[in-house]
Amino acid sequence: MYLQIVELSLLVAAVAVLALIIFLVSRRGSSPPQEVGARYTPGEQEILRQLGEMKERVDKMIPPYGRVGYIPSSVEELKELLGFTYVKLGERELGERPSGLEKIEELDADFLQARLGELYVYVVRRGGKKFVAVGNQYLDYLTARFLIEFLDYI
Repeated sequence: MYLQIVELSLLVAAVAVLALIIFLVSRRGSSPPQEVGARYTPGEQEILRQLGEMKERVDKMIPPYGRVGYIPSSVEELKELLGFTYVKLGERELGERPSGLEKIEELDADFLQARLGELYVYVVRRGGKKFVAVGNQYLDYLTARFLIEFLDYI
């Protein structure tokens, strides 16, 4: 009888240990999901913040055609890429022609960058072609230079 009591208590203890193991395993598997990604120290966070600001400045400095890595193949693409509201190449016109543009167009220059009210006007002549563009954005030197070179590609 004593042997039966020991066997029964060992069986109860084994079942209790097994139940405890099952409980711990099930509890561990259902833990709330942890954040995906890495945790950064305050110093690393500051570096990442500065890199983000630097990326914004570089995006502003690099001309749009340099960012996309290609040269537009049509006047429509160029108009969209640089955000022009009006473009004229030869006799072909796209967009609404602003009033007062005739005075600027008539000036004799190979490259002209002017302001007409709130708009910026770019007139480029090269190889017998004349290109006129009007937009709300002032173009940096490299982008303005690209307008000159663009006439060689179309």
